[in-house]
Parts: sequence; structure tokens; C-alpha cells
Amino acid sequence: MSARRPAGVVWMLAVATLRRRWTGFVGAFLALALGTAMIGMMALALTATFGTPYPGPQRFQASTGTVVAPLGFEGRVMPAPAVLPDDLVAKVSAAGKATADRSFPVRTTTADGTAGRATGHGWSAAGSAGYRLTAGRAPQAPDEVVLGGGDARLVGQQVGAGGEYRVVGVTDARWFETAVFFTDEEARRRSPGVNLLVSELPAGQLAQLVGDSALVLGGADRKDVDPDDTGGAEALANAQAMAGSTTGLAVCVAVFVVVATFALATEQRRRELALLRLVGAAPRQVRRMVLGEAALLGAAAALVGCLLAPLGAGPLRDWMVRHDVAPAWFTVPVNPLPLLVAFLLGLGAALAGSAATLVRVSRVRPAEVLREAAVERRALTPVRLVLGGAMLVGAVAGGLYVAGSEPYLASSARKYQAIPVLYVGAVALLAPVLLRPVTRLLTWPLRRSRQAGPLLVRANLLTSGRRTAAVVAPIVVAVGLVGTLMTVQRSADATVLDRQRQDVHATDVVTAGGAGLDAGTLERLAAVPGVRVTPVTAFTLKLGTPDGQQLDSLSVQAVPASAFGTVLTPRLTAGSLTALPDDYLVIDEHAAESDDLAVGDELVALLPTGARVKVTVAAVVARGLGGDAAYLSATATAAAGIPPTRAYLDAPGGASDGVPDRGAPDQGAVRAALGDSGAELTSYGALLEAGRAEAAEQTDNAAVVILGIALAYALISVVNTLVMAVAARRGEFALLALAGAVRGQVLRMAAAESAVAVVVGTVLAAAATALTALTQRLSLTHLVGAAPTSPAWPQFLATTALCAAVTALTATLAAGRATKRGASE
Repeated sequence: MSARRPAGVVWMLAVATLRRRWTGFVGAFLALALGTAMIGMMALALTATFGTPYPGPQRFQASTGTVVAPLGFEGRVMPAPAVLPDDLVAKVSAAGKATADRSFPVRTTTADGTAGRATGHGWSAAGSAGYRLTAGRAPQAPDEVVLGGGDARLVGQQVGAGGEYRVVGVTDARWFETAVFFTDEEARRRSPGVNLLVSELPAGQLAQLVGDSALVLGGADRKDVDPDDTGGAEALANAQAMAGSTTGLAVCVAVFVVVATFALATEQRRRELALLRLVGAAPRQVRRMVLGEAALLGAAAALVGCLLAPLGAGPLRDWMVRHDVAPAWFTVPVNPLPLLVAFLLGLGAALAGSAATLVRVSRVRPAEVLREAAVERRALTPVRLVLGGAMLVGAVAGGLYVAGSEPYLASSARKYQAIPVLYVGAVALLAPVLLRPVTRLLTWPLRRSRQAGPLLVRANLLTSGRRTAAVVAPIVVAVGLVGTLMTVQRSADATVLDRQRQDVHATDVVTAGGAGLDAGTLERLAAVPGVRVTPVTAFTLKLGTPDGQQLDSLSVQAVPASAFGTVLTPRLTAGSLTALPDDYLVIDEHAAESDDLAVGDELVALLPTGARVKVTVAAVVARGLGGDAAYLSATATAAAGIPPTRAYLDAPGGASDGVPDRGAPDQGAVRAALGDSGAELTSYGALLEAGRAEAAEQTDNAAVVILGIALAYALISVVNTLVMAVAARRGEFALLALAGAVRGQVLRMAAAESAVAVVVGTVLAAAATALTALTQRLSLTHLVGAAPTSPAWPQFLATTALCAAVTALTATLAAGRATKRGASE
């Protein structure tokens, strides 16, 4: 190679190589283009979840008046269903025109059986949010309703909404709620308390009138009383978590596959590179040429991927909305910034894949151009060894850290995702090291075969480690990610379920159908022979200091003190659950640490009604896995007039270690006691299973995106790698034909090699799954007594079967094309 202008010559040679031998780079181009498209698509979705989609007031955007809202801590608004004092409502209404706004939950059921959740309002409140009738008229009778964002075809039909109502109109939709409008009188009957007031009095006069008992909001401050005061950002939390997880996973998968693909592409050009060395090219010039090819190829492929990404973003958005991962108003606009990031990541992956082979490239000797055959000496590059080793160390260290410091992270697949990804990545990168011993073990029975085919399959796999590793790597990624992530999720769900069973000892649950369980229903339940009734009021309270400083918002359950040690047995970490005072508050470790609270601290709790009650931290229990594990004295809610939302039932027949034996109450007698109260009786096991199924459905929906995209890309990479590998074996197949092998034998040999590669990849993926499960179990044992491990065998085996079918078909077709010409040609 000329010493004159060496850099220019290297680039010219790189361009000429790509132009003349483009067929040899098609596989790497496709892998990189699709990987960039996958990253770009998810990056667009992730970017769309940030920001404030709907700035400014929403619930009262069309109101010209001033809003009076219940006052929380530090001048903040107390969220619904907090109500204003009756005397304050009367005072403001007497001073000038004021519109009462009531918001209450409604469960709807249409004639075709479609169920949904909505927010009920009086019709006079519709104008504040700018609702307009699109069909029908306003409600006038107590049994008439208007559906917000409803279909005009529903007008005239009956709808269940805590009773039978006739639809007389529908309005346009609003992003922040699904509304059902009743007459003002019916709304007052169903929800007596006034949540907000809209007054036409000047803000200053209104502030003097209400004093310190409420909050006066006008102008842009009215967004503080919106259902989602973040302007839609909070509603995108699930979509953001899913898109973030998938984007990170997409980057990892793309890098794994691209590195393996470029390593194979470089290995197939070994003799060509040796020829360049023979004509005088220095090692550094060969390295520059390989990097130059990767830069040119990577830039072109990444650009194509960025053009493809917006095409996939639309279907992805539709899927997320259809499966409730994102709200209906979610959109994914074309944003140049995430596409630029995807381009740079794609180009970086190409350069990284090429850089992984530079050490090997620099050691190519000119004499290798004379070799017609070569047995590979080492299939692992130093870069892959360092990266794979670092990921393995990171997975082990991360798992041990979580187990020792924050074991609760292992109960959430999303928070624990990095551990399985690191294990799979480490195994995929270190596959060349593990390949030979695993392949020897799996193909050991073939040694005893008296036929040439099986022996040849075994020899090809053992002597072509780099080619086999390139095929195995995407299989490890595909099967390993499905196996590890789904196993982590199933084990986490089982742990949360076990914790709930350990903390609550009930056989049945009565769930309130409307405004809560009234005193009469509870008395009738308590009168059923052999039934113990534990009323529970679940809600969100705001917690603050006596001087008015807000500390936190907690999801609590108000229960009688006698429930602890019998029906409720949370794991105690500080304080005592016996002889609890009337003002007790039990918090979990997370709240104690984040709010710097300890047993004996005196606080103020702001209830949903707006009432303030003094509470004392009496105990600290283990951190909740499905949310806050906090309990409040039922005395506080009873004094505030907040009815129980459900009741635990059991029929104790004795006690062992403070935990009652759970008998079976007479369900017929219990149902008779419920009468027409609207409450529903469900077994506690069925309630837990329903909650688990709902959580699993949401998780599976996210997993379809997170794993589906990665799996599809990995399978495409399997096809791509097999096509590249088989195409480079034309000479080998021709020699077999000259030695007497018929075409069918060659095809069967290629299919058998691919089948063994799938088995090897599955074994390595199973090893990654086992390591992940073992590491997660170390953490889960700190959360429950006997930590469950639930391997995702159906998904694991289904993915393996899919990989086997794809590889066998691809290898057969590619080998058929490679042997289409005669051996002499």
C-alpha cells in the first residue's frame, strides 16, 4: 500500500470494498438498520411521555369564577374527595352566586355488558370544564344521565351507574376523566359533600370571606384542583416506565447482536485482510480500513433505521393505547432529538462491533492468504472478554447489593430489570468461552455414530467456534431475555401474593358497592353466628407536623386496634402492635426512612373529609411490596363520618402463635345479612387472585412490547447471521459434493447444525435464567418466609421452539441456495 497519503488511501479502499463487495455486508447492514429502527422507535415513544401535554387549568378551564377548595397543609389543595364545611358552603352561597361541584366514583355498565369506571358530577358543573352536548339534551329527571365523551348511539339506552339510568345525552370528551353527569339533585343525593365551589365574587372579597378555612384559587392557580395537576404527565407514568425499560433493553440487544454480527463479518474476510498485508499494508492501515468500513456502513444503516423508526412508532402507540399502557390521548410525534440519539447509538454500535475485532485484525499474517483451510484457535476477542466479564461481575455485585441493602427492589420486575439483562448480556458475550465445553457435552453421543453425517456436524460445530458463536448469541439473547425477565416477574408476583396472605388472615371479603358499608350492614354481619367482622376503610391521607408542614401522602387502612395479632399480622420492626392507643398510626419502613419518623412521634393527619386529627406513630412494620403498608385507628375515621370500604370476615376456631385458624363462615347467612345493600361477598383468595391477574395482565401487556420487540429483532438477527454464515460455506459444500455427499445430506447437515446451535443457546440461556433466579431469591428471602421461585417454563419453551423453527428453516433454505450450483462450478 502506498505510503503517500495513507489516510486517504485507506478511506478510498474502504469505500471501494463496500461498493464492490456489498453482498458481504448486507447482513451487518440489516442488523444495524433494524437495531437503530428499534432504538429510534422506542426513543420516540419515551420522549413523547415527557413534558406537560396539557398545560394550564383543565377541570375549570372554561370557568370565569374563582374556585374555593379544601385546604391541606402548607397552603396546598386537599385532593378529592375532600369536602368543604357545610357552614362555609352556606356562607359563600349566601354572599353571591356559587356553583357546587361534586366528584364521586361511578361504575358504569352498558347494555352490551361493557363495564367501566367514571367520575360523577352534577350537570351544573359541566360548563366549568367546557363540556358541550354533541347529542341529546341535559338530564332533567333523577333517572337520567349524560355521558361525557360517549357515543351518540347510546342516547335512549339504559346504563348501570350505581343504579339504572337512561342516557339522554352525550358530550365531547376530556382527557383527564370519563364523566357521568346527573341532575344536581341526584348528585347531591349520591354525594352530599361539596368538593369545590365556583363563585363569581372577586378573589379578594372571597378570600376575606373564607379566611383560613379554605383555599381560594383563580387564574392559572386553578390547575391545582385538576384531577391530574401535572397536565397529563402523571397519566403517562406507566407509558414512561414501559418505554424507558424497552429503550434500555433495545440498546442492549442491538449492541449484543451487532457486535456478534460484525465479528462474524470480519472473520469471513480473514484471507482478504491477509492479502492486504501481503501487498504491504501495515497493521494500523488494516485497522483503519476496517474502522472506516464500519463508520461508512454504520452511518448508512443508522440513517435508514432512523427513517424506519417513525413508521413503527404509530402502530406502537396504537398498541399501548389499546392495552391501557398509555391514555387514549397519547401521541408519538416525530422528534429529531431521539432520532439523532438513535443514529449516534447505531453508529457507535457499528464502531464498537468493529473495534471488538481490531486486535484480531492486527494479528492477521500475510501467509494466511495461502491457506485453504484453517482451524480456529480462539473464538473470543479481548474486548468481548472484558465486556462480558464486567457484565457478569456487575450482575453478581448488583444482586448482592440489592439482597443486602434494598431487597424490596426484587419484588418489582421493572426495578430489578438490570440484573437479568446483565446476566444475559454476559452469557451472550462470553458464549465463545462456554461454547466448546457445552457443545462437547451435548454432542458427545454423536461420537459413537457410525455415520459420517453426525460426526461431521459435531466436528463443524467444534472447529467453527466463531461462526457458531455468532449464531448462538442472538438465540441466547432471545431465549434468555424471555426466560429471565418473565421468571423475575412471576417470582415477584408470587412474593407479593405470599406477603398479602401472611399479613391478612381472612377467608372472605365484603366489598362496598357504593358509598361504603353502612352501620346497619355491619351490625347484621356481626350478628351472623361464628363470623368475626373486621371493618377496613382504605383511603389516602396527608401527613404533616403539628405546625402545618406537610410530610407525605400515604395509602392507609383504618382498622380497629383489635385486628392486629388476629386478622392482621404485619411483620413488626419497631414499637408494638398490642395495647394500641386510640390515635395510633402504624407506618412501614419506607415511610419511616423517607420522612425521618420514629415510634412516639406526634403528627397531624388530614382525612379525605378535610378533618385534621392528631396521631401518634405507635409501630413500624416491614416495607409494603404492593404500596404503602400503613394503618390508622378506626376511631379517627368513625369520628369523621368516613364509612368502611370493605370488611374482612373469618370464623376463628382457635389460635396458634397468635394467628387464628381460618374457618369458613356460612356464606348463605352472610349473603342474607348483606341483603340489598349493594355490597359483594368474595373469598379472600379470589380477591387476591383477581388483583394478581389484573397486575399480571398489565405486566404482560408491557412485556409484549418490552420482550416482543427484542425477540423479533433477535430472531431477525438469527436469520441474518445464518444467511451470512451459510453463504460463506459454498466452497465447503462443494468439497462435500465432490467427496460424494448428495445435496439432501448437505441440507440435513446444515439443519442439524442449526438445531444443535439452538440447543446450545437454550442451555446457555437456561444458565442465565438460573443465575438470575438464584440472585433474586437471595433478596426475596428477606421479604417472605419461604421465597417462591416461579420459572416461566411455558414462555421459555415457546421461545425455544420458535427459535428452533426459524433457524432450521433458514439454515435449510440458505444451504439449498448455496448448493444450487454444481460442485464443479
